[in-house]
Amino acid sequence: MSGNYLHKIQVRLYQKYLPWLIQNGSTKLTPHDYWIVFFKDANNEHYVLKSVSSSHHAEQTTVVLSPLLQGIDTEKQIGELPDMDSEIIHYKKNYALRYQGIITFTLDRYLNIITIKSAVARIKGKIVSGLKSDKETISSDRFNLLKLMVAQFIHQRPSRMSSGFNPDEIIVLLYGTLWYKHIKNESFKRKIMLLMESLVLTGDLTEENGHYYVQGHAITTLVEHEKEERRILQQLRMHKNIVRFMLVITVSTLLIILVLMAMAGIIDLQAVWQKILHIKPIRFMLKFI
Repeated sequence: MSGNYLHKIQVRLYQKYLPWLIQNGSTKLTPHDYWIVFFKDANNEHYVLKSVSSSHHAEQTTVVLSPLLQGIDTEKQIGELPDMDSEIIHYKKNYALRYQGIITFTLDRYLNIITIKSAVARIKGKIVSGLKSDKETISSDRFNLLKLMVAQFIHQRPSRMSSGFNPDEIIVLLYGTLWYKHIKNESFKRKIMLLMESLVLTGDLTEENGHYYVQGHAITTLVEHEKEERRILQQLRMHKNIVRFMLVITVSTLLIILVLMAMAGIIDLQAVWQKILHIKPIRFMLKFI
């Protein structure tokens, strides 16, 4: 699909669905069912959709975007929107559905792929939480936490203004939006706080006003950890190969001894072989082969 054709499709979809999204936005005053559309331009300016003009011609349709920080509303042609990063969020009770662009949103409107996937994940989380209410359902260490924060920092969503993370945001990323219902929710929070304070001490994070910011040293930590993981995997492979080699040597040695004993007349190799064949697992394996 060419870039120009994809651009036209996105413009048509924006023209069709933006009025509906505004109509079902936060002005509905229904806290458990409303939509918000965020945009981010090439200058890393973040906006939220405020209004859209109605027109039968796409080139005459304009949208008004409000900056997330203090500033003056800006007006853009709808044809400029495909060149911006967008995020459409459907806020529901205790969770939110996020769509990375108008095409993903449209596909889910017709196929409900993301909606079903989210529902299954939440049902699974409730079942697991119920079955293991006395245990943590997800194991996490400081490396996994740091890796997650670096990934979130690099792929910053249009709806996020700050590059920092507070503990509640991290817990939601790790344990899901229903983490507070778990019997050990306070344990989760204390554990995350200790891990983040540990990362501050090693220089991977800095803390300011309750928010934690990823530092360049985090990349060094991740690279060194990945090198150590590869070294451990190589050692495990080497150990397995040694075990296999020793097994082959042992079997070969046993066969040589049996042949030599048969040649010396000490044992009847044919009789030994017949006894081996009468062992049921051996007979089953030979028949299977």
